[in-house]
Amino acid sequence: MAISTSPSEKVVITPLEGQHAKVRYKAQFNPKELQIDKTVSWTPANAHQEDPNMEYKEPQSSQLQCTLYYDTFEEGTDCYLMIKPLEELAQIDETISHPPLCMFSWGTFNFTGVVSSLSQKYTMFSSTGARLRCEVALTMQSASKAMVSVDPKQS
Repeated sequence: MAISTSPSEKVVITPLEGQHAKVRYKAQFNPKELQIDKTVSWTPANAHQEDPNMEYKEPQSSQLQCTLYYDTFEEGTDCYLMIKPLEELAQIDETISHPPLCMFSWGTFNFTGVVSSLSQKYTMFSSTGARLRCEVALTMQSASKAMVSVDPKQS
């Protein structure tokens, strides 16, 4: 997906709720690409035919995937310090009892949802073991709101 942005415009991820609401987490380097997937839930209505009638079951949320890049080679500092705030978006925020709903923004492109996966791949280290380069694979599920499911045993 091509995004029309100025070279200096960075990806920003903003929590929309919780203790860090409205804090803007800027990417150090923009992704090379964004992938957005949408699954439609269809099931065969009559499984005893070659071409069965299909039944629409329920809507599924869209999924955004991208890789963000971090590089602190020139500074010689641990790039994890720049990535740690992203980890908080995938952890329970004590003030709302769940990870926060977030807005992913890049130029005119916006995606509202929750972080469903965050994977860190460190690719360069200093002689002292400091992490100098990292690729962060981010996956978000679209959502209009985030909440905690109620355990029926506790009701």
